[in-house]
Amino acid sequence: MSGFLIGLAVGCGLLIALVRRRRSAIALFALQSLALGMGAIAVSTGYGESSLAAVALVLRGISLPALLALLRRRTPEPRPVAATLPVSARLLLVAGSALLAAAWLPDLGTGDRAAEQGAIALVAIGIAVVALRRPTLFQAIGLLIAENGAYLLAASIPGGVPGLIELGIAFDLVAITAVVIAFSFRIHRELGSGDTDLLRGLRD
Repeated sequence: MSGFLIGLAVGCGLLIALVRRRRSAIALFALQSLALGMGAIAVSTGYGESSLAAVALVLRGISLPALLALLRRRTPEPRPVAATLPVSARLLLVAGSALLAAAWLPDLGTGDRAAEQGAIALVAIGIAVVALRRPTLFQAIGLLIAENGAYLLAASIPGGVPGLIELGIAFDLVAITAVVIAFSFRIHRELGSGDTDLLRGLRD
């Protein structure tokens, strides 16, 4: 896959860990997913089943951000949710974890070292976003960023594992997104905010 598209995807992940507005995070996730989808289409040229899976990735990059945007509109925040750490600390932690993961990753034998390192970097970034960001929507996006890492690795292999990609996309749309949206709506209705830090104050 193109090094530019891999770098764009990783850069979008880093920015998601830093931005404050949910709208910006959704836009960056959409750009990341579309970049991976377009890269998958380029790699899969000449592989019929893989091409279909690559197109499915592009459709995922459109549909999931649309659902997340719906969630954002239906769960307005009364005030900005304060970050647990300042931007500089988040940048250091997220970028550091991504760089360390990429540096320590052994050669997986796919023939595309940049894709391998980009994939593990996205997984590390996604985990960091879940750990460092308090709003439920950011945590949902963090999980999807990590999943994008798995798709990057799969899509970078010509004739790779399209069945796995299609199954994962179907699982996204049917299960993960539905659960996240329902959970976020419930938290917002009960607490008036999507700030997961408020859950610490709940007692049986």
